[in-house]
Amino acid sequence: MSMACARISAWIISTSMTLKSISVSLLCSLLLWADGCAGPVGGGLRMTDPVLQPHEDAAELEQLVRQAHDRVNAHRASLGVTQLRLDARISRVARRHSARMAQGAAFSHQGFKQRATAIGRFMPYRTVAENLAYNYGNADPAARAFNSWLNSPKHRQAMEDLHFTHTGLAVAKSPSGRFYFTQLFVLPR
Repeated sequence: MSMACARISAWIISTSMTLKSISVSLLCSLLLWADGCAGPVGGGLRMTDPVLQPHEDAAELEQLVRQAHDRVNAHRASLGVTQLRLDARISRVARRHSARMAQGAAFSHQGFKQRATAIGRFMPYRTVAENLAYNYGNADPAARAFNSWLNSPKHRQAMEDLHFTHTGLAVAKSPSGRFYFTQLFVLPR
């Protein structure tokens, strides 16, 4: 936190809570948040939704999310496991990670603890798991992602775990046309 942010925060705390100071406090808080003085949440994970990039088509990405989600749930149903509930809040956490990878960050589970912490802020949980996939030049990217998870023992285990009840799933597209899938699995408390 910068000195200016610390001084403003101290002023906000020491100011009496009249109607005027409440308004000023809210304004300062918004300015701090917008300026980034508050710093990233969870060591680099900002809690804002990534902007759709010019090369991304929202309808295409939503269709890929739906297709991948439907494939995972159909697979779970074939095993007699309950279907996962797609949660928009968890999907936003997944979207941030997919977008970062599509914008050049390493394809990895790096930052998983921060994503789990972000989920815990709105949904206390017992456990969280994550599956990632990327592909390009494929006629059916969602099927390709699903099959890669199915053919990986650890990813398959997360998909088939009967304890998970909620999921978030997102896809982002890189400028080169590569699709990055992130699926988070959650067992709430």
